[in-house]
Amino acid sequence: MASAGYTRPQNYLNIADDDEAALDIQIDSNNTQSTGKNSVKALHGQVQEVVGVMKQNIDKLLDRDVALNNLASRADDLHSSATNYNQTAKQLKRKYWWKHAKTNVCIAGIIITVIIIIIRKLT
Repeated sequence: MASAGYTRPQNYLNIADDDEAALDIQIDSNNTQSTGKNSVKALHGQVQEVVGVMKQNIDKLLDRDVALNNLASRADDLHSSATNYNQTAKQLKRKYWWKHAKTNVCIAGIIITVIIIIIRKLT
């Protein structure tokens, strides 16, 4: 059975996040409260968490795609093996049917010959 040899094209977990650029959001000069910066940082943290989950989901999807492609390849190999098996089985069935038929003809010939010999001796 041949292996599919299909691998994942890319690992999205290795993509670097641009954290520093994302945190350099300018707050309006009138709103210099620390709560504004904290809320931006908290929001950025949530965004990064969502991005991380999305990357994990993409990796899982790619792994699933690889597994499905490998399964499809194995199914194709199994189908071709089954077809080959069926053809070989039919050939063997025909071969042994003819062998059995030849044996039956030989036995019938011997029985008929013996009957003919017995009938000639009796008459």
